[in-house]
Amino acid sequence: MKLKQNQSGFSLVSTIFILVVLAVLGSYMALLGTSQSQTTALSVQGVRAWYAAVSGLEWAAFEIQGSGSCPAIPTSMSIEGFTVTVTACSAYSINESGLSYSMHDVTVLSERGSYGEADFVSRTVRATLGGI
Repeated sequence: MKLKQNQSGFSLVSTIFILVVLAVLGSYMALLGTSQSQTTALSVQGVRAWYAAVSGLEWAAFEIQGSGSCPAIPTSMSIEGFTVTVTACSAYSINESGLSYSMHDVTVLSERGSYGEADFVSRTVRATLGGI
């Protein structure tokens, strides 16, 4: 058996190329998985922020029903790690067919984190509460 003395090493070059391509693909897939998990986490936080804002709106409705007037503005509270603030409340009267009742426009802001951070979440809920 005679061995060739003039081997050029082409298999080594192709092996290194395949390893580099596989490493790049692996790192891309890891980055994609991390990005998807962060997106899902922020989506869940957005839903939680919305529910916190709705809870603040329900609190404002309770206060309006009890006193007949808007709560002090701004009123802040903490609900499950979110800062919930009643940012606006205005009352006006309605007269219809001899009946008179009050309406209240209420705006509630729910936030977690600081603006500009990667995990900042904010939701605003506006509602008109009537016949209270």
